[in-house]
Amino acid sequence: MGVFYENYCRRLVVGSLVAPSNALMAPIYGCTNVEFRRVVENFGAGIAFTEMTHVECLLKKKESALECARFDSDEKIKALQLIGGEPDLFRRLVEGSFLEDVDLIDVNMGCAVPDIVRSGRGCALVHDLPRASQIVEACKKSGKAVSVKCRPGMTLKEGRVAEFARMCEESGADMLTVHGRPGEMRHEGPVSYDAIAEAKASVRIPVVGNGGVCTEADAAAMMRETGVDGIMIGRAAVENPEIFGALTGKSEK
Repeated sequence: MGVFYENYCRRLVVGSLVAPSNALMAPIYGCTNVEFRRVVENFGAGIAFTEMTHVECLLKKKESALECARFDSDEKIKALQLIGGEPDLFRRLVEGSFLEDVDLIDVNMGCAVPDIVRSGRGCALVHDLPRASQIVEACKKSGKAVSVKCRPGMTLKEGRVAEFARMCEESGADMLTVHGRPGEMRHEGPVSYDAIAEAKASVRIPVVGNGGVCTEADAAAMMRETGVDGIMIGRAAVENPEIFGALTGKSEK
């Protein structure tokens, strides 16, 4: 077995849920559909998240959004990632039947696409703690486990990751995932282990590190340098789903 499996691979507790491993598949728009999630779960991914799904589109019952929120009955943890900027829309969604099959609601507060940020969604919420808190609280009213995926901020200089992490915990979040690049960097450039470690040191809920994990050595370095409870892999796993097998010691069924 490899370094990550021997030293870092373990179960991950998220609220009342227990993921079989702490190597998670990131939500990737256009990629993490039911079929792909099944593949990475078979290789040992502890949680595989849906594509980013817009709250407004679910409320309007748009076919594309309903497809994003579709699960197979045999998925171990049914994790739906939502994006939106209005707490009231999250409340309306929670009050409906859209989340009936969902185990874990993940709120996207890290997307740095300019149109998303300008509309007050995604990474913009890292800089609007009151509104972000209201969204997390609305999601918790569903009775489901809730996680938040964020970045340190739009820039590292204006980052407030420790304060943001504490807000998430105080608002009821059961887990926090931190992508270590600021919004202005999108998916390129160095990952700030310091920002991820700062979030981890600020809260008691599990913190997962994300960004730049492409190999078993990257995963081990992320865990070792930040103290996080797990790692999340994105584009590298789209290109090579077998990375989860290397991390967890599990072969595809």
